[in-house]
Amino acid sequence: MLVQYIGKVVKWKVKQIENVVSSYGFAPYYIEKITSRLFRVNDGRYDYALKRSRLSDNTIALWENVYHQAHTLQLNNILPVYITETSQLYTRVDEAYYYMTPWTRNYSLNQQQQIHNTLRAISEIHEKTKQTQPVDTVAVKHKFSDYRSRCRELQDTLLDYVKLFEQNRFMSPLELQVCTHYHVLVNVLAELDTQIGYFMAELEENNTWNYSLCHGDLDLSHTLHHHHTYIINWEKVSYDNAATDLAIFLQDLAKHYDQSPENLAEMYSSYSYRNRLDDKEWHLLLIYLLDPFHYIKLVEQYIAKESRHTMIVQQKMLQHSFRQLQLGLDWSGRAKSDMIADPETTSDDS
Repeated sequence: MLVQYIGKVVKWKVKQIENVVSSYGFAPYYIEKITSRLFRVNDGRYDYALKRSRLSDNTIALWENVYHQAHTLQLNNILPVYITETSQLYTRVDEAYYYMTPWTRNYSLNQQQQIHNTLRAISEIHEKTKQTQPVDTVAVKHKFSDYRSRCRELQDTLLDYVKLFEQNRFMSPLELQVCTHYHVLVNVLAELDTQIGYFMAELEENNTWNYSLCHGDLDLSHTLHHHHTYIINWEKVSYDNAATDLAIFLQDLAKHYDQSPENLAEMYSSYSYRNRLDDKEWHLLLIYLLDPFHYIKLVEQYIAKESRHTMIVQQKMLQHSFRQLQLGLDWSGRAKSDMIADPETTSDDS
């Protein structure tokens, strides 16, 4: 059968993609290239999403376990993958791992509803997969003590940057940004030191650690909102504390979207009604949100002239990083109990 291709597909990939599709037991009627890694496949009746993943031999087993857990624990917020004719969750062709899912229409929801739905979805996954284990407190405390020492050194580093920039008769826009941000960064570093202290004190009281299935790269582009909210693209999956996943998502929202710390604080109840962080996890979340090293790296790259970006792009990146730190500073000033609502106050998927 002659397959119709929509969009530009490199010739050598045509046969490769057809071979992948055939492993699922049907011949494609047409194939549409959506991105370099995503194809929409139609068999004459139904549409399917074929993904050329970035999975490797080292990560494939962990990725497979996502779908085993989804089946066992009824994790309905994870979009299922189809099984090949040989009962595999993927097909490997020319060193690349492919997998296929239903082609799911994404409803047009406003940004706030998308965030609510995503927080509820990941909260349920974190809660259902949570396992508590004892942790080596000596090793953890050593790690955070070292991190605390490195953070304390940054105040002098930042001050040196400001002094360096102020020597210039005419500061560049980015230099002016750093000088403007300085006093906020001083507060960030002070609050970060406080939160590390709280975290280590909680660790002394409770030497257990909660591990959950974590997406590892959670943002709104990795969600689908249909009759149900699905989280997709689990290629960076890990088993870690839920605070790591939550921090990644919140930082992305603060960075890319017009969501103030106040708005995000109001929406946090959509997560906490199902999976409430304990005090140790709450301090850990704030530590992640207050982490200043990405901001510092951007300034260092500017000074060393290592950035390949234009001044405008560098300014934007620095402002994004600053907004992430502002989120952490704002949330550290809020009582955790004030950000938790009863389930009845959160809306359902729309």
